[in-house]
Formats: sequence, structure tokens, C-alpha cells
Amino acid sequence: MNRRGIFWIASYPKSGNTWVRCLIASLQAQGAPVKLHGLGKALPNAAVRTWLEAYVDVASEDLNPDELRAMRLQAYRLCAGQHHGMLKVHDRYDATLFPADATLGTVYIVRDPRDIAPSWADHMGVDVETAIVRMADAEFTVGRGMSAFRSQTSQHLASWSEHVRSWLDDAPGPLLLLHYETLLAEPLREAARLAEFLGLPADSECVARAVNACNFQTLRSMEEEHGFIERGAVQQRFFRQGRAGAWRGTLQPNQAERLVEQHGTIMQRLGYAADRAPIENLQAQ
Repeated sequence: MNRRGIFWIASYPKSGNTWVRCLIASLQAQGAPVKLHGLGKALPNAAVRTWLEAYVDVASEDLNPDELRAMRLQAYRLCAGQHHGMLKVHDRYDATLFPADATLGTVYIVRDPRDIAPSWADHMGVDVETAIVRMADAEFTVGRGMSAFRSQTSQHLASWSEHVRSWLDDAPGPLLLLHYETLLAEPLREAARLAEFLGLPADSECVARAVNACNFQTLRSMEEEHGFIERGAVQQRFFRQGRAGAWRGTLQPNQAERLVEQHGTIMQRLGYAADRAPIENLQAQ
């Protein structure tokens, strides 16, 4: 890949973005094991203040939200002009923040919102009901506020449905859509698609090494041994279950129904069956 610009590694939170970035980091290293503590440097979060300040060479603590937004846009243009890079993104797509002329393409990761809700609740330290409400809020923004002690600038997520729609319909350039569930079921095939899309080593041996280096148990063991900076302040662990369909043993029937009611159109578009009745005690099986 010789072109300059940015690949956005985008998703709604708790959809598998960290896992995909681990795969990318391993593929870049010919399938070598990844180091979780170095992930933020290898594939930065596009909203992290220290990364933005390094590019723009401006302290961010006294900037208001509009100035921080302008700072982000300038940093992305500078990054895109110097080399080709990859940035993690949790914002909904916005052409005034992620400009077409700085974009090489997007890897967008999706996950069944019924599995996102309990995982997102755990990460935020709230109950599932609160997570469901936030996932339907068109104005929902993480990191809102002016505190200079926040490590990240604010990020407008919007609702889960609008987040998905914005990246699938509005983002410029080529787009690779990855389903969390398919990545679990067919990791070699999906990792090869990822490598080919990003112009990374895609031979079968390299892909197999990367998949093995980034399997769920390996990443969980790394977190248990060394910790992980992306773990929420109230979380016991970042890598919780690594399963598809765990919502069946977690959500109440009315919670699953409400998520389908709120997001059924986009769920159907992505191929998520709108079955509503949780299967009790699945986690014990």
C-alpha cells in the first residue's frame, strides 16, 4: 500500500474493534503475537488527546468542543498527508470530521445489538436498561464535557442503527464489512479478507499465525497477566466472553423485544434474525 491516507477501523463500541485491531497488528508483523499495551500506539484511537496533540502540536486542555473538533479534522488531514495509516473510530460517520480526501477506505465491524447491550453496560458500569436507552439515543455522545483530564475528546455515537447506517451509506471509498459473528465462525476466511482489503500479508500461513495469536483465550490471558488500558474503570475484564448469541441467557424477554423494535430495520439489513425469545441459562450449557 503506497497511497497516502487513512483506513478507518470503525464500529459502535463493543462490536469487536479491539479484536480486529489485534488481528491487523499481528498481520502487519507477519503473524507474530501482539502486545496489548502497544496496540494504542500501533493503531491509535482517533479521539485520543495525546495522539491529536502530537500531530497538531497544540495543547487541548483549554479548547472548547468546536475547537477540539477542528483539531481532530486538522490532525487527520496531516496524518493522511504524511503516510497511510489506520485509526480506530467509534464516532458515527460525519463527512465534516472524516473527510473524503483523507480516506483510503473503511473497515466497519458490526455485531448483534442484543449482544452489544450487556457488554456495553458492563464497560460503562451501568445496568442493561441504561445501555438499551443509550443505544437508541440519536444524540448520545461519549466523553461529553470540557474536562482537560479526559484522555479522549467527545465522540458522537448517535443510536446504534444510525451509527451503522452512517458508515455503510455515507462513508467514502471502499468499505469492508465484518460481522463479529462470522469472524468467530470463520476466522481464517475473514482475516484473509481483512488482510487483502488493507494490503497486508494475506498468505495462508501468515493469516493462520495471526488468527492463532489473536484468539480470545490468548487475548484474555494477556489481559489477566498484564492488564489492558482500554478496560473500563469498573470492569473486571475487557475480554469477557467472546461468544455470539450470549444475549439469550442475559437479556430479559422485554429487553430483547425492545432492541428488535428499535433496531429491527438495520438488524434485518445486516442479516440478524429478529427472534425475540431468550433461551434461559444458555451460559450454563
